[in-house]
Amino acid sequence: LDDSYILGDIIARGQFSIVRKCLYKGKTERACRIYRKGNVNNEKFIAQFQLITGIVHPNIIQIYEAFETLTDIQIICERIKGEELFERIVTLGHYSEIEAAKVLRCILSAVECLHSKGVVHGDIRPESLIYQSYNANAVLKLRDVSFSKFTPNTHTSIYVAPENEAIPTMAGDIWGLGVVLYIMLCGLEPDLDHMELTEISPGFTLPWCDDLSLNAKNLIQKMLARRPCVRIAAKQALDDVWVNGRANKVIHMEGAVERLKEFNARRKFRAATKVVLVTNQMSNKPLRKKELR
Repeated sequence: LDDSYILGDIIARGQFSIVRKCLYKGKTERACRIYRKGNVNNEKFIAQFQLITGIVHPNIIQIYEAFETLTDIQIICERIKGEELFERIVTLGHYSEIEAAKVLRCILSAVECLHSKGVVHGDIRPESLIYQSYNANAVLKLRDVSFSKFTPNTHTSIYVAPENEAIPTMAGDIWGLGVVLYIMLCGLEPDLDHMELTEISPGFTLPWCDDLSLNAKNLIQKMLARRPCVRIAAKQALDDVWVNGRANKVIHMEGAVERLKEFNARRKFRAATKVVLVTNQMSNKPLRKKELR
C-alpha cells in the first residue's frame, strides 16, 4: 500500500472497521477501509473481492483494490464527501412520494446490479446511503459492500431480515431496503410494540401513516414479506408502478419530514455514543493502537 498510497486521518469509524482518507500517487483522493483480520468474512472476501472490483455502477461506491498486512485487510475505494440520504431529505423544500421513488429507483438499480453478479451487499441501512458531495445534483451512492463477518448492531434488529441467516442473502438485502423505504415515507422507525399496528404480512405488523398511497404500501408489503421465498426481488421491484413514478402521491409529506428530523437526531446520538464506546475499547488495547498508525 505504501508504494502507491499516502494514508491520512481517520474520517469514519464503524463497529468492525475504520476509514482513513488517502492519496493515490500523491494526488487522487480515495478512501481506505481497514478491517482487523479477525473481523473479516474471509470466505466472502476471497470469493467475491475480485468480482466486486469489476462492478462499475453510478450508484455504487467504487472499490479499486485491497492490501493485506499481518493484522489488517485494507480496501481502497472511492472517496465520498456528501451527507447521508435522510439528512438531505429533511432539507428539501418539497418532498413527496415522487422524490422518494426516484431515490428508491437509484438504490434498487445498484442492488440489482450487485445481485445480477451474484453479490450480496449484506448491510443496507440508512448509514449505507450517502451522496457523493453536498452539491444539489450529487449522485446517491450505496456504500461499499461489507466484508465483516458480523451483523452490525444498529440499535435494533429492524434491518436484519426475520430469517436471520448466518450468511447474508439477496432477500435479506431487500428486507433492509424495505425498512429504509418505510422510514423514508413514514419518518418512523418500525416499532413492533406500537399500539396502532396494521398487519402487512402474516405475523408482521407496523404502524402505517394514513397519507401513504396504496401503491406505496403494496410495495413495502412486498419488500417486507416475512417469507424470503415470496419477497420481491430487486429486478421485479424496478418494474413496480410506484417505483417508476406512475402511481404516486405528489403532496408534500410534511409530517414524515418532521418525524425524520427526530429520527435523525436519535440516530446521530446513538452513533456518537457508539463511537465513544468503540474509542474507549480501542484505547484499552495497545495492539490495536499500534496497528492503526
